[in-house]
Amino acid sequence: MNFESLMTVFAHQDDETFSAGGTVAKFSANGKKSWCVTVTSDINRKEEFDKACKILGSTPVVLDNDKITGVNEEVIILQLIELIRTYRPEIIITHVPFDYHREHRRVHQCVMEAIEWASHTTGTEIAHQVQRVYGAETTVLIPFPEIYIDISSTNHLRMEAIACYESQSHKGGKGFYSQFHGTRTHLRGIQAGVAHAEAFIEFPIAKSGSFKPTKHFDWFR
Repeated sequence: MNFESLMTVFAHQDDETFSAGGTVAKFSANGKKSWCVTVTSDINRKEEFDKACKILGSTPVVLDNDKITGVNEEVIILQLIELIRTYRPEIIITHVPFDYHREHRRVHQCVMEAIEWASHTTGTEIAHQVQRVYGAETTVLIPFPEIYIDISSTNHLRMEAIACYESQSHKGGKGFYSQFHGTRTHLRGIQAGVAHAEAFIEFPIAKSGSFKPTKHFDWFR
């Protein structure tokens, strides 16, 4: 299928670039709509986030949350439902549920809940059904990737966007992010038979049913 709209939903300002920057840039370069959503807001990363998104050709969206905890999960889910119904993305890319970072795991759960409830037709809002949900690699590798995206043509943009995050460059040691993510996409490229690639897994979501915009299919989707 030929999808025309993509939304990434990650916990922090930089996750979008580290996890799926090459894919976002490639999607945008083909003239398609994309939004990079960050669930938390960090004043120290605001300018960096805006610059990175500009390089990737995507619209930045910042939700006003300091942290992601069990206390504000319901608020975050409602925020994401509103975003999904407003922007109506066909594809969403987010964290994997086995990420080492607790806030990353919480965001994954919130995204899956929001996707389901955004598609319900039981309210007055206009429901929207997301078609595909992918989990990306941030600083945790996926053991058995299911999908590889060739980002050879946009890897330079991804690396340029990574360099925008100067406030994070000290983490993991000098140059860690550039070295790790540069090597990661080269490794995935070798596996995929290209110069650079990003790896993903797909999460199953309900696409038809009693409360869905589409009640049934005549064949498998």
